[in-house]
Amino acid sequence: MPTYREFREQVRRRKRKRAMRRALLFVVVVAAVMAAAYGVIRLTGGLPWAGESGSTAQSGSTAQSTTQSQTTPESESTPQSESTSQPAASLTAQDGAAAWDTMQPLTKTLDQTINSPDFRLLAVPENGQVDMKYFDRTAILGDSVSQGWNVFGTSDMKEHAFVCAYKNIGPSQVVNNEVADPGDGSGREPEAIFDTIINSNPKRLYILLGTNALVRNDDAAEQSYLAYYSQMLDKFREALGSEVAIYVQSVTPVRPGVSQPGLYRERIQRVNNELAKMAVEKGCYFINLHDVLADENGDLRADLAAADGVHLNASAYPLVRDYLTTHTVYNPENPYLEGSPYYKAAE
Repeated sequence: MPTYREFREQVRRRKRKRAMRRALLFVVVVAAVMAAAYGVIRLTGGLPWAGESGSTAQSGSTAQSTTQSQTTPESESTPQSESTSQPAASLTAQDGAAAWDTMQPLTKTLDQTINSPDFRLLAVPENGQVDMKYFDRTAILGDSVSQGWNVFGTSDMKEHAFVCAYKNIGPSQVVNNEVADPGDGSGREPEAIFDTIINSNPKRLYILLGTNALVRNDDAAEQSYLAYYSQMLDKFREALGSEVAIYVQSVTPVRPGVSQPGLYRERIQRVNNELAKMAVEKGCYFINLHDVLADENGDLRADLAAADGVHLNASAYPLVRDYLTTHTVYNPENPYLEGSPYYKAAE
């Protein structure tokens, strides 16, 4: 028969064993509950007890792309839940392309969406303002839209930049070095486009082409335009060297209902996305002229449009000039105006 001390020790051992069994059982139950909850989350993509809050949490990771997407008059069939306010010129994605000036969902993970930025967001931001002397060694290549620098007396750009603007041209005419008339305002005779740019020995080159090449509304015309544009940038880079800054300007917006079937808002937005991407990939810079020319719908502002709804009127060019002077890539040699954050007093 055990003594009292031995009996008490046996009782203590039994209590310890019961406590250990209970603790082990508790751990097993908690692990089972957590495993079940994880399985529910994987299957439903959210918390089953959260109701509307759960739905909000589930879509919270895509709030930025959804909030920034906006319906336009042409896309009223877009569900109302996807329509919210956003800055002017920000427009709904068409045919699966990224919405203009927004983020496009790229990869869906368990608890978040990784977004792909619209390349327009990589456009040259506002920097210190430069003096117009900045354009003294600048060539401007363009079509009839750029001829406004020479035609109208509302801007002093032609007193500084070498304006090479020709009617009815696109990137293919530049690549093929065709001869074109720079117009009455230039004071020059017809000239070979590509050679004229190269022989001017510019420090920087601004390009604005697309209005003529996109008149036809078919995929072949659009793909041809982009292919020639890519070849054109490669040719300029090879001929001018890496020290010359090349600025790709966005195709300018047009008024709704213009007679040219290929010039409409959604197509211009899509093409500008491609131009921005192309510029970044080729080490060039993208200039987003929509910031100054487009209205809240992404169309050309009525007060800046010529009668045909495609070209710009005289009042548009001072605005574009001011925009270009404040959207340059930093260079310590740039002649920044006094008061600019980059201004350096002459030594």
